[in-house]
Amino acid sequence: MQQEAMHRRARINYCIRTGAFAYSFLVLGLHGWDRGLGAIFWGLLAAQFLVYPHLVWLRARLAADPKRAEEINLYIDAALLGAWVGALHFPTWILYAALFSTTLNATVIGGGVGAMWAIGCFGIGAVVAVAMLGFAYAPDTGSAVTLLCLAGSLAYTAEVGYVVYRQNLRLAAGRDALRESEQRYRLIAENAGDLIAMVDQNGRWLYTSPSYQRILEPADLAPGADAFKRMHPDDAERVRVALLRASITGKTRELALRLADRHGRVRQYKTQLHILMGAGDPRLVLVSQDVTDLKESHEQLLIHAHALEGMTEAILICAADGTVVSVNRAFTEITGYARDDVLGHSEQRFRHALQPPAFYEQVYATIARDGYWSGTTWARRKNGAVYREWRSIRAVRDAGGTLTHYVMVFSEAGAPAASSQTLPQDLSG
Repeated sequence: MQQEAMHRRARINYCIRTGAFAYSFLVLGLHGWDRGLGAIFWGLLAAQFLVYPHLVWLRARLAADPKRAEEINLYIDAALLGAWVGALHFPTWILYAALFSTTLNATVIGGGVGAMWAIGCFGIGAVVAVAMLGFAYAPDTGSAVTLLCLAGSLAYTAEVGYVVYRQNLRLAAGRDALRESEQRYRLIAENAGDLIAMVDQNGRWLYTSPSYQRILEPADLAPGADAFKRMHPDDAERVRVALLRASITGKTRELALRLADRHGRVRQYKTQLHILMGAGDPRLVLVSQDVTDLKESHEQLLIHAHALEGMTEAILICAADGTVVSVNRAFTEITGYARDDVLGHSEQRFRHALQPPAFYEQVYATIARDGYWSGTTWARRKNGAVYREWRSIRAVRDAGGTLTHYVMVFSEAGAPAASSQTLPQDLSG
């Protein structure tokens, strides 16, 4: 990108130089014509002002450092123009136009230092020409040359000014885009629920998002304060090591850490560490997500799962469409069906027609009306043995009242029956 930008500058200067030198060819040619200068003058004039601009463009284009090459080209321009002025015996308007244009160019590129270099190179060129050809002073120029010098200086000033104006527009647009981008990301950071912060490699705060203010006191968040002061002691050293490794390797890391909030409650966070490399020491961005409630919910789910597994009653949970989503260990022990035999299948598959269809229709009509049903039924194990069970079925609805699941709890009622047991007449159907 930088190389391309330097090539762009070389292209701009190439266009300006080519046009300006072609104009200079016209002015100096007219001056030389007025004085009857010969073929050597015209040959050197063509080489300098018609061929030379293309050669220095090629030099800058192929250089390893185009910016530096173009700066040197400007000083070469100044020296050569100084030599022409000295060789023509310092005509006032030509001297003014040549020195003005080279100094203006160098000032735009190199500031005050560039201007001084351009004036110095111009003087050196003039001294070399005087040393070779001898000193003479002929300040007068024809009316046409004088007018062309004045008009050329004004046009050249306007052209360089326009280029600078366009560059300033691009810079202003870039600054506006950068400012808008910064505002956008700051808006995101300041309104995000996650904790977003920037720390130095020593673990000192550089920036904290407003979301931190809900967790820590202002003194704990002051720039330069220890970012790990409120961290759980068991995690602080581990995180410091992770920060050091991230600053060395430049790789994103993810950590689990605990932070004591302003009320003394320990909260758990999942944190990502992103390294920002640039000028100066590396900085690290921390994005932390509060997972305290999630972990507590997970722990509650584990407790409930263990409780269900420890119950002596069989439990079957199915979705509203009857698809079995969970069973406990007692279910497999009582029915003989493994979990894989039932999960994902319809609950109706395991009714075995020991009760007539009208019985189940009545059961689910009661559930739809009252929310639950309980009673005794006949059931069959996987091995075909028939047994009597006590069963309850309860409907589960969400906050909006929509049916989501059925929970069935059952256990054996009495001793298991043999597979050849005779069923009551009304159930043997």
